[in-house]
Amino acid sequence: MVLRKEDLPMVANVIMNALHEDEVELINELYQVCQEGNVDAVDQLLQLLVQDVEDHFTTEEELMREAEFFAYPMHKAEHDSMRKRIGELLERWRKSRELKEVQKFIQEELVPWLLLHIARWDATTALHLGD
Repeated sequence: MVLRKEDLPMVANVIMNALHEDEVELINELYQVCQEGNVDAVDQLLQLLVQDVEDHFTTEEELMREAEFFAYPMHKAEHDSMRKRIGELLERWRKSRELKEVQKFIQEELVPWLLLHIARWDATTALHLGD
């Protein structure tokens, strides 16, 4: 396990909290199969992560647009940056099948980014959106 749900900052929006918790489960599962060396499972879960992140970000962006959230462009730019990083990881994975690279990305980029993003961007956004 690379991240516990209890370690996630909670925000003032139930939908956003649920999206974050679901993502933690997927991140942990992907990290675990990397440790086990299960290349086929990594293949499936990495593609699932791309889809999950897209659903997560798209849902938040839709909520922000509906609420006319003032910082939408900046928040979306943060999402777009991670979309790009995960897409690049998927491309590298398809070429190299390097398990350690996926693990390193999860540990050193995705998890720290997610925690900071929730604390910085999602917390502020959730206050504007409400429950």
